[in-house]
Amino acid sequence: MRMTEEEFQLLNELLSDRYGLYFPQSKREILEARLRPRLQYLKLRRFIDYYFLLQFNSNGESEIFDVARLVTNNETYFFRETHQFETLFNDAIDDIKIGCVSHKTLRFLCAGCSSGEEPYTLNIYAKENHYRLLGYSIEIDAFDIDTDALQFARKAVYNSNSLRFTEGEKIERYFKKDDNHYILKDIFRGGIVFDFGNILKVDTYQKPLPYDAIFCRNVLIYFSESALRQAIENFAQCLRPGGLLFLGHAESIIGISKCFEAIRLGNSIIYKRVIP
Repeated sequence: MRMTEEEFQLLNELLSDRYGLYFPQSKREILEARLRPRLQYLKLRRFIDYYFLLQFNSNGESEIFDVARLVTNNETYFFRETHQFETLFNDAIDDIKIGCVSHKTLRFLCAGCSSGEEPYTLNIYAKENHYRLLGYSIEIDAFDIDTDALQFARKAVYNSNSLRFTEGEKIERYFKKDDNHYILKDIFRGGIVFDFGNILKVDTYQKPLPYDAIFCRNVLIYFSESALRQAIENFAQCLRPGGLLFLGHAESIIGISKCFEAIRLGNSIIYKRVIP
């Protein structure tokens, strides 16, 4: 079972339209390998049959959620790119408090949160920097298109792979050990809401009150250019003027949107929401 060029283009177009995900020609075999087991499970002989199921079959609407889970890379772990969290609480927090539009509540969003390691790390940093937040509370929303990953995140039970770059002292401080699993302590779980959301559909995650900071790291590198522009426009709608957008170190939106300007704070390049 091999994917033809036509099947590749059709499936790529569908994934880009629905979720922004784009596989260049060099990653065609990756897309093929991730989808093949699903076709075998469904007893489909050709990739075009799977495309027709997604597009025209009555079961396609539910299947589209499965395909998103299959093709996305949920590579994440605790304390990833920690310099950005340090920048937030060491260099940016005072200005964020001044510009806060929610009464004494700082609102953060993790877009494409996968299995929860990023929002939990953010919450740990918030708890550890409580002395910088006196008189303020923290709310963290986190969303993803992978409903299985969200269920995993809500349990807050992880294996050693999620902690592969976490020092032993931090593991003891933040987790309880249970056989071969690590359970995040309750104090670091509170204040986070996990929910389904699609970065390209702002109505699935936009709330009445804007956010003070948005984290979307190592997600947009998989987006097509048009989807990237749509994602940034959506983030601009959800972020208050002066709010901050944190992207992965390999991601840049310079020249993509007039709603953001790149600034340097601490050891990080981040994007500040401006009025164009």
